[in-house]
Amino acid sequence: MNIGMSKSDRGASLVEFALVAPLLLLLLIGMVELGWLFAQNLDVRHGAREGARLAAVNYPEGPAPNSGSPSDANRDALVAEVCSRMQTPASATVDMSSTGGVGDAATVVVQSPGDTLTGFIDFLLPPSLTLSSTVQIRLEQEATWTDTAGAQACP
Repeated sequence: MNIGMSKSDRGASLVEFALVAPLLLLLLIGMVELGWLFAQNLDVRHGAREGARLAAVNYPEGPAPNSGSPSDANRDALVAEVCSRMQTPASATVDMSSTGGVGDAATVVVQSPGDTLTGFIDFLLPPSLTLSSTVQIRLEQEATWTDTAGAQACP
């Protein structure tokens, strides 16, 4: 039964499909990969916002501000809490600093390497893609945590 296509027409269709399929596959996988990177970027931004909010309210409640110097243990607990609130904290780093007491600024920087799902579009991305978010907030309570000396890796 002939439905209107000769053998040469079917061969031409196959060649056209072979030319277009890689472009369609690249487009489809590219959309999935970029969506994945966007979700990772949202997670980094969320981690920075959460960290700034926790720093502003002096999480965890440590010793009273008049009882001594800021605590590294409080800082480590704060960084661990920030990391626990992120979806993919394994390779993230947190950098926190504050300029003083109530009403002064605290800055939280969260960074994480951007990872693709398949590696299919890695040739389009920079070799060391780093997702980063910085949030600055006013302290509502005096900080009982110390500044991190550079980026501190998530536990």
